[in-house]
Formats: sequence, structure tokens, C-alpha cells
Amino acid sequence: MRDTNATVIVDLKPSIEEIYNGLQKDARWGINKAEREGLVIEKIEENSKRGSEAWEEFYPIYVETMKNAGINLETLEHLKKYADVLFLCKKENKIIAGASLDVVDNVPKLSRNGSLKEYQTFQPNNLLYWYCIRWSKDKGYDKLDLGGWQINPDKSSEGVNKFKERWGKVVYYEKEYPVLKALGRKLIRRFKFLRLLNHRFKAVRR
Repeated sequence: MRDTNATVIVDLKPSIEEIYNGLQKDARWGINKAEREGLVIEKIEENSKRGSEAWEEFYPIYVETMKNAGINLETLEHLKKYADVLFLCKKENKIIAGASLDVVDNVPKLSRNGSLKEYQTFQPNNLLYWYCIRWSKDKGYDKLDLGGWQINPDKSSEGVNKFKERWGKVVYYEKEYPVLKALGRKLIRRFKFLRLLNHRFKAVRR
């Protein structure tokens, strides 16, 4: 059974200058703020000698972020296996955030993103998104998938939606699911109390 999904796509065909100028003002401000605060990005590409160590350093940040957002966790082994590149954002050599891209069907996708709450005022996620764009552009890809946009979001997802909208265009698409799962997704989106129950169920499972 088919169900509607949505994501945010960044068009990488323009020049990097045109892409930057086309971002929403808040995104450009966040990039500049992060750079002024001295944040730096470390790039860990597939098969890098530091890859395993870097993932182990980032994983606790990922776990904390997913728990706060009510999202099911993936294992460290799964993350390391499927990521094509990992970006670590550092403040004075301390890892405060990270993001990884998986390339599927010749499209890089932002699959994991996490940051420490106490450092979010330094805008690490803005700098990470910008580096994801630059890496994807440098590799010659035509677009970047920012990894999902929630239809009828709850309060926490609404903020994530707005953040992703700074960078690209919301795109809707259809995906095939088992019948019961597709029906469940439709009902959860339609009824607020079912969204709350689903959120509480996930919290109990964690």
C-alpha cells in the first residue's frame, strides 16, 4: 500500500555562490555565527583511518539527540556500515555535533544528525548542513536529500521542519509499505491523540 512521504531537496546544479545566496537569511546567519564562534568541521570519509574512533566519539551525542526527539536508535555498527561521510563539528577541539551522509541511487542523503543542547547557540547544525552541501557539490551530485520532512508534525518535529526549509525545497513522494503500516501512518498523521500515543510507545520502548 502506498503512502505519502516528504523530504527537503537542495538543488546543487547552481554554483556554490548561487546556492549560498539562495539560502534563507537564517541559514546564512547561522553559518556565519558558527564560523565567528570558532567552530570547525572535521571530515571523516569512508575507510578513513580515524573512522571507527570518530564514530565512537559521536555516537553518544547521536543517542542523546534521538532520545530527546523520540526517534528509534540505530546501532553504532549500522551507522558505520552505511555512512559515506561523517562530519564532526568541534568547539575548541571538543565534538559538539555531527552529521553523516549516505549515498543511495546517486543521491547523498543526510541520515544522522546530532548535537549537544548546551552548544546549540553556537549554531553547529547550520555549519554541518553547509558542509554537507559543499561536499555533495564538490563530488558532482545534482541534489542533496536532507532526510525527511514531517507531514502534520508534532511540536518537536515542527521545529526540525522549519530548520530544513531554510536550505531547500519540500518535495512529496509516494512509497510502498505493508498495508497495516501504511494505514497506521495515515491514522497517526490524521489524529493528534494517536501521534501522542505513538510518541509515548516509542519512549517506553527506549
